Amino acid sequence: MNNFSGARNKKLTLIKNRTSVIGYFLTNTPNAAFCAKRLRCILLLTLLSCTAHAQLIGFPIAPTQATSTAKNARTQAVSLPFFDDFSLTNGSAPSPALWVAGGGTYVNNTNTLNHPTVNVVTFDGANTAGQPYNLANQNAQGNSDTLTSQPINLAGLTAADSIYLSFYWELRGLGEFPDADDSLRVQLLNDKGVWQTIWKQAGGVPNPNFNYVQLAIRNNAYFHANFQFRFQAFARQSGPFDSWHVDYVYLDKGRRLNRYIQDVSVSLPVSSFLKRYSAMPLKQYLANAGAETADSVFTRINNLHNIFNSTAFSYTLKDELSGRAFQTILRDNSVFIDQFSAQNKSVKPQAISVDTNITQRLSLVNRFQILTTDDRNPSIPGIDLRRNDSISGKTVLDDYYAYDDGTAEFAVYMNRTLGRTAVRYFLNKPDVVSAVRMNIVPILKDLTGQTITVQVWSNKDGRPGTVLQQKAFRVEYAKARNGFIEFPFDYGVAVRDTFYVGWLQIGTDGIAVGLDRNTQHEDQVFVNLGQEWAPYPSFKNDPNLAYFQGSLQVRPVMGGKALPPITSIEPDKATEWEVYPNPSNGLIQWKSDEIQRIEIYHLTGALVKQQIVQTTNKTMDLSELPNGLYLVRLSNDEKTVVKKILLQR
Repeated sequence: MNNFSGARNKKLTLIKNRTSVIGYFLTNTPNAAFCAKRLRCILLLTLLSCTAHAQLIGFPIAPTQATSTAKNARTQAVSLPFFDDFSLTNGSAPSPALWVAGGGTYVNNTNTLNHPTVNVVTFDGANTAGQPYNLANQNAQGNSDTLTSQPINLAGLTAADSIYLSFYWELRGLGEFPDADDSLRVQLLNDKGVWQTIWKQAGGVPNPNFNYVQLAIRNNAYFHANFQFRFQAFARQSGPFDSWHVDYVYLDKGRRLNRYIQDVSVSLPVSSFLKRYSAMPLKQYLANAGAETADSVFTRINNLHNIFNSTAFSYTLKDELSGRAFQTILRDNSVFIDQFSAQNKSVKPQAISVDTNITQRLSLVNRFQILTTDDRNPSIPGIDLRRNDSISGKTVLDDYYAYDDGTAEFAVYMNRTLGRTAVRYFLNKPDVVSAVRMNIVPILKDLTGQTITVQVWSNKDGRPGTVLQQKAFRVEYAKARNGFIEFPFDYGVAVRDTFYVGWLQIGTDGIAVGLDRNTQHEDQVFVNLGQEWAPYPSFKNDPNLAYFQGSLQVRPVMGGKALPPITSIEPDKATEWEVYPNPSNGLIQWKSDEIQRIEIYHLTGALVKQQIVQTTNKTMDLSELPNGLYLVRLSNDEKTVVKKILLQR
């Protein structure tokens, strides 16, 4: 078995107690001696002890063999050779010309380590749209994503025709680590319509490499006109757990037992055109274009052959909206690349300038075209392997900021009621925040309708300062994987120099927000469990914290009109907005004349009672509510304060 070595593998530790700041939903620790991984996320969510909920999770020794229903099958079988490196895939679903639709896998170029060619297909516990297969049972396990070939005509062939199926595979990558009872298997459909397993790989053993497998097909039961093969994952079904990745699938006759294919391919995603961000408002970029433009833009190529090769390349920077080309570079001097090795290709991009009276938005495409000889004496008959010689990256200059690249490999959440999480952004000139976009990830439990409070803060000594704006919203999920939900404010808030956006955790169920692990801007994240803000990197060496590296998918939307600046939306004298007595037997009171509305929330985030305040009545009767801890939200047109109160009779 051969492999590509992974260089970016990082070990992360599991949260062990209740003092942690942010829960790491998809922990990357392969071996946690004190607790089975099947309970990790539940422990983070409920903060219960491990021993109280430990249980054994079974894995079927012999999965039931199913009869093919041939759904979505082509009317005419595919002929050999069958080849897919997923480089030509349009969108996130595998090509329907080669693969049966609806298997739940998704094609991407961001969720792996050192993959052989541009794009892989990923298997986990969620479907193509990112929706978990089972949110009713957090511990549900079973068959998850499946990638099934269209029927292939093998009629008339025999074992003497030397038929092999080969592919590369990797477990975890930048996703979640599969346990020993998780697996990826390959099955073949025989002439009786029964799927039979010919290869299976279990999880549980760390392996940062992309591994090569070549399987001989010699059983006569497979040589029929409607032969199919499939990859199938067994995983936890309540989210994108237990990640497997497959690339470079090749089935043909007349093959030998080796992996030597003359192919030089691009693989690594193209880096951002911007130095600090992956996207930013056009007017903010133009205010300091030279400083905001990256020093270099780069990608990586791999030589999959056992013979050295030489390549040249070209680079173009183009706006896909207008078609305008900003930069073209041709590096036609050949550079050698050794056998089975990787090599970076890079250029220095030029800062650009446009007339904002004509252009309000740019979608910049950075494209590398590698010049190879892959079409000469091709290793795979009828396949032009120059198909994987180009790769593009996109940088949007519009009306929002982003550190992330648009894809989430992990998800994080605040595990404390009334805890706050903020992401810092820097301006080149004063602006207005009109909304915040977030990638809310469905995982473990459906939190649709739960309350989340989105906030904007000023800057104070390099940390979040005064709350400038906040608004409560109901949680909803995007329809597509890696989709963003926009939370608009009723009015824009003026900001300058440095500002922060984030959310206040209402309720005990943590709301999972996407984390992009291909860009690392955790140094811009701040957390607050009470009255004090702390930069997230200060917890890096905390042995009790599963420290994450990456960029939170929290994006401020800029532009619009702002109301006159508000110096504070929190009362200057906290006692004026207190409710009492606390604990209370059911009747609460307050002194402030400023309070206009009171809302009572259960710790789950559910609104249980609300009242418009009359100036002559400064009391509220909660006697119909059960004993317990509640959140009291006090507000008027300019201020909002959240308090805790205990009902105790």
